[in-house]
Amino acid sequence: MTGNDLQLVRHRFTLGIAAGFALTPVVGLGSLWLFGLIDIHSLRLAAQAGMLPAALVTLLGWNWLSFRAYLQPFLHWLAQHPQGGSAPGHLHRRLGRFSREYWGMFLLYALMTPVLLFAGGPGGFGAIPTVPLVNALLLQVAVAVLVGLPTYLIALDRLGKLVAQLGLQQVQVSLKSKIMLLGGFLPLLSYSILMHYQWVSTGWLAPELAVIWGALALITSTVTWLAIKSMAQSLRPVQEVLSRSGASTHADLARLRPQSTDEIGYLTQTLGKLFRRLGDQESTMRAVVDNAAEGIIVVDEHGQIDTFNAAAEKLFGFLAAEIRGKPLSWLLPDLVGGNNVPPVAGGEQETAALHRNGQPIQVSVRASEMHISGEPMYTCLVADITQRKQAEDKMLKAEARYRDLVETAHDLVWSVDPAGHWTYLNSACQGIYGYSPQEMIGRHIQDFHAPSHAEKDVQAFQAILDGQELVQYETVHVDRQGNYHHLSFNARAHQDDSGHIVHISGTARDITEQKAFQKQLSYQAEHDSLTGLFNRHYFQQELERTVARVARSGADCAVFYIDLDQFKYINDTLGHAAGDQLLVEITHMVSAHVREGDLLARFGGDEFTLLVYNIKAQDVPKVAENFRSLFENYKFHYEGKNFNVTSSIGASLIDAGVVSADEAMSHADLACNMAKAQGRNRVHLYNPDDRDKAGMAEDMGWAARVREMLEHDRFQLVYQPIMAVDSGDVQDYEVLVRMVCSDGEIILPGGFMPAAERFGLIHNVDRWVVARAIHQLANLREQGSQVRFSINLSGKAFEDSILLPTIQRLLKETRLDPALLTFEITETAAIANLSAATKFIGALKDIGCQFALDDFGSGFSSFTYLKHLPVDKLKIDGSFVQSMAQTPVDQAMVQSMNQVAHALGKQTIAEYVESAETLQLLKEYGVDFAQGNFIGKPREALMNLAPNVATLTRNATDNLVTLKVEPKARGE
Repeated sequence: MTGNDLQLVRHRFTLGIAAGFALTPVVGLGSLWLFGLIDIHSLRLAAQAGMLPAALVTLLGWNWLSFRAYLQPFLHWLAQHPQGGSAPGHLHRRLGRFSREYWGMFLLYALMTPVLLFAGGPGGFGAIPTVPLVNALLLQVAVAVLVGLPTYLIALDRLGKLVAQLGLQQVQVSLKSKIMLLGGFLPLLSYSILMHYQWVSTGWLAPELAVIWGALALITSTVTWLAIKSMAQSLRPVQEVLSRSGASTHADLARLRPQSTDEIGYLTQTLGKLFRRLGDQESTMRAVVDNAAEGIIVVDEHGQIDTFNAAAEKLFGFLAAEIRGKPLSWLLPDLVGGNNVPPVAGGEQETAALHRNGQPIQVSVRASEMHISGEPMYTCLVADITQRKQAEDKMLKAEARYRDLVETAHDLVWSVDPAGHWTYLNSACQGIYGYSPQEMIGRHIQDFHAPSHAEKDVQAFQAILDGQELVQYETVHVDRQGNYHHLSFNARAHQDDSGHIVHISGTARDITEQKAFQKQLSYQAEHDSLTGLFNRHYFQQELERTVARVARSGADCAVFYIDLDQFKYINDTLGHAAGDQLLVEITHMVSAHVREGDLLARFGGDEFTLLVYNIKAQDVPKVAENFRSLFENYKFHYEGKNFNVTSSIGASLIDAGVVSADEAMSHADLACNMAKAQGRNRVHLYNPDDRDKAGMAEDMGWAARVREMLEHDRFQLVYQPIMAVDSGDVQDYEVLVRMVCSDGEIILPGGFMPAAERFGLIHNVDRWVVARAIHQLANLREQGSQVRFSINLSGKAFEDSILLPTIQRLLKETRLDPALLTFEITETAAIANLSAATKFIGALKDIGCQFALDDFGSGFSSFTYLKHLPVDKLKIDGSFVQSMAQTPVDQAMVQSMNQVAHALGKQTIAEYVESAETLQLLKEYGVDFAQGNFIGKPREALMNLAPNVATLTRNATDNLVTLKVEPKARGE
């Protein structure tokens, strides 16, 4: 209420009471005159005396001031609390005194009128007649009640307006009291005044009038009592609820049920429904607060905690009962200000809170202000963000690591907008394009396309825009200096919530060196390193394509097999350097006469092949003769000397009747051998009816069987023990290959290896043996065996560029110690290609393997070349060992070879040990190892033979090994 409203209430309140007080003596004196208790003359004398008017005016002023003072505390409190509220208890007690003060002062004021009136007579107070005074006082009381009751009710209404702001702690004037005053006491009082007037006027009171008065009094009292009872029934539900402890809760008030049909009953029912809804809302709100995931803290205007939900209890470690009434600064010291209330401006705030145990907690707080009954309250929603902060910290660190990784990555990390403009590049762009990231951002990716590869970038980006999730492609871009870079791109599109592409990102790797290396490897895989011509592998592939093309088109081609007649002589006499120079000169000479489009290849050591396309059958001998003439007219000049070099050429027509490249190659090979058999330096055209081709045909059959064995994995490994002569221990085994025929016949390498070598299958056999032996040895070592393997390789192993990487891969896959492997190759094969042999042996030793030179002593220049070959072991040729017990010359040879080998730091192995006597001699000469049928024959299963030297010496004539008879073997 405003100040004007309060002044208006006070004015009307005091004015109404003053009017009631002022009217009472007027009505009272009129009643006394009407009832004949005073006359006009007495009234005139009293007025002239002045005491009565002065007393009445004084009392009236005193009453006005009293009620003005009565109202002042209320008005003062409301002025301080314009919004109202719950007034202090002393104001409510003051409010309860109003009825007593009002009626007390009112009746005193009313009774003073007749007393002063009679006291103003001739005799003063002592002459006041008792009976008239009593009658006058009774009449004055009745009149005062009739006049003061309306004023009283009006004053209560004025106080009710104040109560709306002050609140009401208890009932001050009950409805039953009002009903009794209005319905019972007031009619009875009226009846009594009328009865008194009748008695005063007539001097008597008829009996029937007394009966009527009694009947009316009874009826009035009965009706009043019934009305009070009905009112009590209507109010009973409210009174019962109010009489209970805790009646202020909505749950209790929700139990209100009407017990009458009047307005109070309807109001009771309405209140019950209202309080039920309020109770449901309160329960819902309480459930929401108690089950909220976030802590909810409500504080008053002084920062004292009022509400503390379960989530807050869990968060801070305090129970609600413990923390209620405590300052918010206990929990959020960094958030609240000097007045302990949280700031409501600024939205969500992150701060450190204190747990009950004193540990800090990272929380986010959202504070809001509300007003309850005019009092400000503050709600804080508190969430634990400790884990989120830790996650954010980890994310920031991860992002920093990722950015460092991206910025220092060797690969290019990039992104472009949908139009193709660079939006991000890491520092790798400097090494690829020659531009810094700042220089490139904003430029279009097409600015860097190589003209020959621009379409690849366009197609890749179009595929991304068409919806392909990941695109991988290779392209070529141009750097700042105009250099071309081969790049391998990975690109992925990123979309917004609407599915629109917002940017494209990915990585790119500069594969320029890789491409160059691949090109180099491809060249090396298809070309001969010495002459630069295509090699055997590429020639055979092209031959296969040619045969297939001839079968489709019908065009004839021819293949020439060229073998140099004097190469071995020049190579052995002048050395490998001369041999290599000869091959290079031959290459230049022949290449100059080969038609563009025809294919010349180096097929083997001194063998060349030529594939001539689109040639007529009748022209084949002429073309072949032209090439033979080139050789016949050629002179090889070396160190001031001239050497004649001729060639034997086998020619074979490739027509629709040739079904495979092997067949075409075998025809040409057969024809070349026929030319050499006919005296060399000639051309021989393949003729199916040639009677001298039987041996070649047999070789073709062996080649087919070798191919079948490889395809079906039907070769078999056997193992022959190698014994340490000193101790008799057997830990080393030589690995040998056998061909097992379908009828059980076992073919030794001498039966099929020449054909495998002639038809280009020897490398496949070597790889099969190496792979099977390494896996077998790895399995044995895993089972605890201490064996070592010595693997026999063919004389063509040096020419196989794939063999060495294959060995390295197998060792890595099986994790086998390379020192457990020794590779063997014959002395003659090593000397025939000394440069390649030296390189191959050195590569094997670099990875940790050992190498043995087989059949040492079989060549004429063994000791000459020995110092140039980095081998670990020498296997003395069995032709010297087999009969050394009976031949002193062989004994001297073996002893000499052993001494030279030891002088060079190499171990020796004696082959073909067939007797105890031989073994005894080997021991005397200091040979390191022995191998032969006396020690043990090659077996499919490893034999744990460990005879010692002493035993062998005592039983020199006994064969200590139990031999199993093998099936007849060809090719020994």
